[in-house]
Amino acid sequence: MNRKQFIQSRGATCRNWTWSWSFINHDDQLVIFGAWDVERDQERAVILREAWEYNARLRKNPGYTQAVEHIGYILGGYDLYTFNMVQATSPDAPDVAVIQDFERRLEKRFLRKEGAVWYADFTASPYPEELSVAGSYIEGATKSITINAYERDPAARRACIAYHGAVCQCCGFDFEKTWGEHGKGFIHVHHIRPLRTLGPDYQIDPVNELVPLCPNCHAMIHRGNEAKPLSVEEGVSLDIENYCTLGSFFDHQ
Repeated sequence: MNRKQFIQSRGATCRNWTWSWSFINHDDQLVIFGAWDVERDQERAVILREAWEYNARLRKNPGYTQAVEHIGYILGGYDLYTFNMVQATSPDAPDVAVIQDFERRLEKRFLRKEGAVWYADFTASPYPEELSVAGSYIEGATKSITINAYERDPAARRACIAYHGAVCQCCGFDFEKTWGEHGKGFIHVHHIRPLRTLGPDYQIDPVNELVPLCPNCHAMIHRGNEAKPLSVEEGVSLDIENYCTLGSFFDHQ
């Protein structure tokens, strides 16, 4: 199965099968991006750089315009999926990347923008009140975040959840109990020590320095003084058990 057949088997299409690396399925409301192996960072991948708008010959890249349009659909609610591509160099045009091979498997990802780069990330934004997408507004102010590598380390996250469970250690909320299979495994992971205090070579202890929190508690822990966020113990002392269920959330609006 070649790339075109693979994409079409998922109901997606594009304007041109030669230069496209993004594809869209309007019926199922999903966008598919090819992700280069050389553009991967742990379990996230670069899907678009603003620098890709023009090629080495300063000609506009037609795939860039289409990719920007497809990102617009993701921002509008379409799901994002990626498949991995192995990059090779064309012997006739060294500045042109060509596909040597690709994985015939789609992975569900979440869109994130940092500076001039769009990423397909393995998890949603870790802080619900801080959106990384330009043009998103929270209470009248724009906020951008740079996610540290500690927060993106899937191995540390898995080790933390394997030990503590995917249950909020502040309020006790369990997404799987409320949402069933759809909520299984969903939880944020909070860093007990502020990331700014850790050096680049610091080896994090996922059991003692990471803790699972629901999005509401995670946001509250970080709200206010970022230099001295609340501790999980302070959150527990507020006796907020079950406050983070959807019913309780809407009851307090």
